[in-house]
Amino acid sequence: MTERYARTAIAVLLFVYVLAMRTYDVATTFLMLGEQTRDWAVALGGITDLPLLGAPSTAGGRGLGPAYYWVLWLGRVTIGPFMDNLPHAGGVTVALLQSIADVWLFLALSRRVHWTLALAMCVLIASAPFDIALSSLIWNPPVAAAFIKMATANALTLSPTTPLRGFVETSSRGVALTAALAWMGVQCHLSGLFVAAPLLVALVLQPLFYARPLVYEHDTSADQRRRALRQAGRSLAIVIGVVLVLQVPFLVARVTQPNVAAGPGSMISGLTNPQVFRPWFAYASVTGITGNLVWPMGDAFAYTIPVAIAGVVVLIAYRKDPIVVAVSAGAVAMATLLFMTSTRPYDGYWFVTLTTALTLTFGMAIAAIPSRVAVMIVGVAAVMFLAWRQPARIIDSQRFFKYPAYEPMVKGSREAAMRAPVLRDIVTDFEVHPTMDRQFIYKILGGRIDASALSTAVISRDGSVRLR
Repeated sequence: MTERYARTAIAVLLFVYVLAMRTYDVATTFLMLGEQTRDWAVALGGITDLPLLGAPSTAGGRGLGPAYYWVLWLGRVTIGPFMDNLPHAGGVTVALLQSIADVWLFLALSRRVHWTLALAMCVLIASAPFDIALSSLIWNPPVAAAFIKMATANALTLSPTTPLRGFVETSSRGVALTAALAWMGVQCHLSGLFVAAPLLVALVLQPLFYARPLVYEHDTSADQRRRALRQAGRSLAIVIGVVLVLQVPFLVARVTQPNVAAGPGSMISGLTNPQVFRPWFAYASVTGITGNLVWPMGDAFAYTIPVAIAGVVVLIAYRKDPIVVAVSAGAVAMATLLFMTSTRPYDGYWFVTLTTALTLTFGMAIAAIPSRVAVMIVGVAAVMFLAWRQPARIIDSQRFFKYPAYEPMVKGSREAAMRAPVLRDIVTDFEVHPTMDRQFIYKILGGRIDASALSTAVISRDGSVRLR
């Protein structure tokens, strides 16, 4: 078996494993609260009913574009029918997107580092307890994280060693796809900017860092620099063009719905009118929160110094590879920069888009070891260690976002829809979250709520139903 086929086989196994890990109990413990109901109700509509803006933000306003709702709607029309269009189909959609991103990242990394180290990095990211739980949830942060992971993977495949003529043609398509994926991550959740901003800059700068062969008879270094500048200008035009095209829905919404708040108003206000300046606090918070998402250590361990050391190694070893720097240490630096003037409390889910970058900072620092054998040994050891820790990490993930009330609500709503197509109301004799819509599943399954109906369905904890 050739190395290429071996990598493909490993990629398939990785996909099956991470998808199963994320979705094994989604049909019984899916988190169906107010936000999930709101967003799945949007996905249940037609394509012309999709909003032009993103999901409402806790920081005020709405997202910069509709990429998040595009994903949910596509999941509903492709996967939804096999699951009666119930909300957990949206969770499977998000999990599928994340799993595709993991495999894409593995294939990209395995072209740059030893496949064992690439596999270790991808499994470390995918099996983070918070990530496992988040990745089967209808929520925009994990969708943003998936797009950022895809953008990172595609950027890493942009080869600096391709001959000039082929490089220009291939790179233009690669730059466009990378920019589109990165910006859709930003549209899904503003935290995608941590990685997207430095990555988009790196796409423009990349041609300036590589000395290409003199392909014409009387080429000089000056000719080479001019071609590099033209390629950089072309990349800049592509990046700007892609972002502008993706922002068309946002611009239309601003014209047609001028009173609807949209965009990162609170962030812009914090940056333009700073009340504090805390670079070390921001750096410690960014690395600490992100590090504990990847590998929980609590307050007993500080990630600040290890991340700084790994970041310096990356900057030195990959100083002529701006893409690697951008998607690793550069993203950590960008997040720190954005939070230096922040006075808001930090929420952990903001940093799920940064977990890949933090992992790559350590992973690419290891890959910089001059000995390939040493890198392979570290990779094998890391894979074995992570395989040993998988059961514990999966169990740890069950602390987050699990909602056992979902199973009896689905079972009871299904029975109620068969026994009574029209009901006055649906109630439960057990406690449910106050934001959960008890009628939502029943309506999806074909039931109708009518205030003049004779019966009310009472769903019990075991999913049984009685009419009263």
